[in-house]
Amino acid sequence: METPSQAQAQAQAQAQAQVAGPLRRLLPGGRGGGTPSPETSSPGSAAAAARKKRQATTAACGACRKRKSKCNGERPKCSVCRDRNTECEFDTNAAETHAQALKRKYSELQSQKSAYVQIYDILQARPQREAEEVFHRIRRGADADSILRHVNYGDVLVQLALVPEARYRYEFPYMSDMPVFLQRPDNPYLDSEIYAWSRLGPPGPSQQLCRPGIANGTVAPDRDPYMKPYHAAEIMHQWLDMARPSRWTSVSSDDTLMRKLLQDYFLYEYDWFTFFHKELFLEDMVNERHRFCSSFLVNTLLAYGSYCHRGLEGRAEYWNPKNIGYQFLAEAKRLFEIDSEEEKPPRLPNDANWELKYRKWEEQRLATIQASLLLNVIYNINGSDKIGWRYTRRAVELGNEIQLFRAPFETIDSKMRCARDITAWGLFSWQSMNCYHYFKAPLLSEPPERPLPNPSEHPEWYGETWVRYPMNQTRSPTYHGHLFKAQADLWAIMNDFSVLSFGNCALQRKLSVDQVYGFYKRLVSWLDNLPEPLTPRKIVMPHQIKLHMHYNLILINILKPIAMHDWVGEVQPRTAVFNATIRFETVIRLYYLRHGFEALDTFLLQFLGSLTQISIDAINANAGLSIVETLRSTALLAMKGIYDQGRSHYLARAVLRLQSSLMRPEDVELLKHFAKVEPDEDLYGRLDQPIQSDWPTYVVGYDENPDNQRLGASLAKKLEALSLERPASCTAASSPV
Repeated sequence: METPSQAQAQAQAQAQAQVAGPLRRLLPGGRGGGTPSPETSSPGSAAAAARKKRQATTAACGACRKRKSKCNGERPKCSVCRDRNTECEFDTNAAETHAQALKRKYSELQSQKSAYVQIYDILQARPQREAEEVFHRIRRGADADSILRHVNYGDVLVQLALVPEARYRYEFPYMSDMPVFLQRPDNPYLDSEIYAWSRLGPPGPSQQLCRPGIANGTVAPDRDPYMKPYHAAEIMHQWLDMARPSRWTSVSSDDTLMRKLLQDYFLYEYDWFTFFHKELFLEDMVNERHRFCSSFLVNTLLAYGSYCHRGLEGRAEYWNPKNIGYQFLAEAKRLFEIDSEEEKPPRLPNDANWELKYRKWEEQRLATIQASLLLNVIYNINGSDKIGWRYTRRAVELGNEIQLFRAPFETIDSKMRCARDITAWGLFSWQSMNCYHYFKAPLLSEPPERPLPNPSEHPEWYGETWVRYPMNQTRSPTYHGHLFKAQADLWAIMNDFSVLSFGNCALQRKLSVDQVYGFYKRLVSWLDNLPEPLTPRKIVMPHQIKLHMHYNLILINILKPIAMHDWVGEVQPRTAVFNATIRFETVIRLYYLRHGFEALDTFLLQFLGSLTQISIDAINANAGLSIVETLRSTALLAMKGIYDQGRSHYLARAVLRLQSSLMRPEDVELLKHFAKVEPDEDLYGRLDQPIQSDWPTYVVGYDENPDNQRLGASLAKKLEALSLERPASCTAASSPV
């Protein structure tokens, strides 16, 4: 109990406090205790400023931000919210500003979006049983990340995505075995490693010790290409992973998607259509330099990549403004109009910067040439090669302006010299290939002056395309340099053929037997001198196999018109045509066994259509014989490939309708079943867009009458004639078997 004196003292203290106001908080003393010195306690002193800086808060809580209070950032509850007894919530991590938090959340949303996109791709691309299992997991409430973990790391029950790709083997439709008439002892492709591995399938326990490349139940890295389809691989390049395409285009800001478009382009198409040096381009793209990169080139590549990316629904609808490929293509065409008309800088007196201006103009010209050639390819697969060929003509004009086809000056550095040579030979090969297939005089009668180096001695000159297969961290090369050099050598031969056949006259010129024999010997020598990765025994990548498709199809075309003649060689023309036909079908079947036809491969359509034409002609010639069933299986396989390619580009859809019109009604019904062509609209409906093509489709063996090839056999004319008789053919084809 308080005494009267104590109560009196307490009342006096309270009265003084009311007069003086609230007491000041006591501050801690210095290190030695005692009263702080004026230097440390003064509000304007350096120490106080430092202390105030140390107490700064990186991010306030939500409640303090709302009422604009000064938050000290203490967690889990700041002092203000603790004193006010209010809820305290932070939307940032510790030591994270609000701007940093926004960036983090954006990245999380992007990665979450990427997971959903991957799941969508799985649902779209995987077999029905596996897609249904993924769908059931979604219905059971599994989140996106857990589903992807099951996909990537081996759900044993479902075996989704990458794991089954390591064990997958495609089966021929209708008749599952390799046709007997192809199994000849002189067929070099049946002695290939790709056929051996495809025929044996995945190794069983009893095979693991006797098969090459297998140890302890695992496939050696160099066996991956022989065991796994190419579309299961991914392109490996450090610059691609760092690329930010949004800095080069105004069409999209989604760098994740655009990187995927570029990756798919380099995986599926770059090795076959090489118009620029990949390493130089990607390095400048990442570092935002304009020497080997341009906005025109980037937008064109993104447009091309949109056809390659199987995750884009409706990618073949090039006319649809909602299609991102349409948007990239529109931007590319706009930039072409600007870049292709850039005038050469005039050389004025006392202009000290003229050489620099000229060098930049020349660099822009080079990128414009490269992108123009890619535009031509895009127009071709859209069924508009009449328009697309203008871009190649312009590319040749621009090349002549910068003397692209002549040996470069010694003052040009090694990188630019390499870039120029790659583009010069890429352009030469492209125009040679087109003129040969379109029966036109070449735009360039001679190859570039500067020869290509030996890829075995200078692999770095070409650059390599590296891919990685599922369940393996080791990279595999595609032997890009060897392929580029082999293509250039092949089309140098065929350019000479086109000059003799189609040059200096309005109509095709018939070559003599001796002239054809000379080209035959050059082609055989070319085949005999291929480097080991491109030999019939070693080929495995899609573009390597296509090289042999092209070689054998060329032999068929140039030798068939003289098949009934004889020459002094050991192999007579009729035998050479027969052998080439057997081998042509064999390599197409090997392609399918290992890789399937689903992934975009634009030039594959040329070979599939030719094989269909050969098979249909053979069926008609052998009606009633037992071999018809085998020929029918070949036609169904090729038509299935055309249908699969039609999901990626429009030209294949047009060819599907044209070739199906040539088939018997019962074969069309089988096609619906084995190629899963469900709606008749795919076979008989009107095309969504007109075809503007001079392509003579599938002329197997050059006709001695050029009018039949040039005037009446173009794809556009055939489709036009087909549309006039469509009701009759549609009724016939729909009749029961």
